[in-house]
Amino acid sequence: MCMATETQGYEQPQVISRDRAGEIAQEVQDLIGRGQENHAWELVRHLHPADVGTILAGLPRTSRQALVTVIPPATFTWILRQMNPVDAARLSARIGSNALSFVLEQVNPWEAMETLLRLPTRQARQVAENLEEPLPSAEVLEYPVDTAGGLMVIQFPVVDVHAQVRSALDSLRALEELRYRFSHVFVTGEDGVLAGQLNVVDLALAREDTQVADIMSAVQASVAVDTPSEECARLRRHYNLPQLPVVQDGKLIGVIPAELLLGAVVENDTRQMLQVASVAGESADGPVFGSIRTRLPWLTVNLGTTFLAAAMIALFESTLAEMVVLAAFLPVVAGQGGIGGTQTLTLIVRAMALGQLVGINAWRLLTREALLGLLHGIWLGVLVAAIAIIWQKNIGLALVLGTAMLGNMIIAGTVGAGVPLFLRRVGVDPAVASAIVVTTFTDVFGFLLYLGIASAMISLIV
Repeated sequence: MCMATETQGYEQPQVISRDRAGEIAQEVQDLIGRGQENHAWELVRHLHPADVGTILAGLPRTSRQALVTVIPPATFTWILRQMNPVDAARLSARIGSNALSFVLEQVNPWEAMETLLRLPTRQARQVAENLEEPLPSAEVLEYPVDTAGGLMVIQFPVVDVHAQVRSALDSLRALEELRYRFSHVFVTGEDGVLAGQLNVVDLALAREDTQVADIMSAVQASVAVDTPSEECARLRRHYNLPQLPVVQDGKLIGVIPAELLLGAVVENDTRQMLQVASVAGESADGPVFGSIRTRLPWLTVNLGTTFLAAAMIALFESTLAEMVVLAAFLPVVAGQGGIGGTQTLTLIVRAMALGQLVGINAWRLLTREALLGLLHGIWLGVLVAAIAIIWQKNIGLALVLGTAMLGNMIIAGTVGAGVPLFLRRVGVDPAVASAIVVTTFTDVFGFLLYLGIASAMISLIV
């Protein structure tokens, strides 16, 4: 990747598997451990930028810093710009804002600004604050992190509605390497008001003296600078948009390119998934104290809910004393209910995130999940009853287990669908609190059903 300009003399990058990337990372670490940083760089310099970034991010801190010192600053910033935004953000977080600021001070200001725009706004601001000289158009970094303004770029192809095709082509050429990020040239009217867009394929096929207005098409969707990133992600997914123009008072002020839109989609989907598990904002190789801060509050809340389940068991202490074997099957009933509820919960929360529940009646959804719970409960109830008969040779115990399992699976399906629907109705993010509520319901009612039925039928069991 050594180059006079960023890509001059650059060879076709090698694409490798994850396993091979892991092997190279170990080789790099061994070379750096022997003080051979330059040889380590030679080992990775012909790889694809995405693989170089992955290897860098995965190295121990001292090894990573040693390797970064031998990578030319222009090459390092070019690698960041070629990576997808999610991986670029991970690598920049590993490098640290001070080290990244030092690198950016040694490259062209516009290249430095373009590199910062590939990073989450919060990280970009931290790096920009450490720079001795302000960057051009740095005001774009002032937009909130989770908005369209925080995602957009301010260098994009644009042409006047009264111009000809040759002017549109010139606007693309002026962007140099950045032109590959755009599938359309945007068309503006008076005072920069967004008027339409031109597909680059149409531009390539049109005569240069053709009027832009004759071949432009309408813009499918645009967003304001304060539009949440979640909505930008939804628009990209729902309308299959390659890029999204950002307007302010009708005037075009920025564009969210395809890779940043994809990054918003990935970030939104990842956040939803992690919120269900109550580990939002955490990464597998992040700082330990950050993980403690994320997980411990929810673990503490969950500890409190487990005492509700314990209280249910305590209510039936006399029943358990009469028939100790009942205790052996407590986790069976509660565990199956928890798994069934979590399955339904995950499906519903994901459907909400994707907008798949539009027009679907809540009662219809609850009825469907209750029916599934009934069908699952019948099968699992028969199965666990058969196991109880074979193991304990107790038909009464089998009847109690089968009935409790059936009831808890119906509760699991209904609660798994009902809780996220209710939380959304009252304005609480279903992904944040649903999991604990669902598991509490299935544990408490599972124990209540199982031990309650056992108490009522104790004469058949003993």
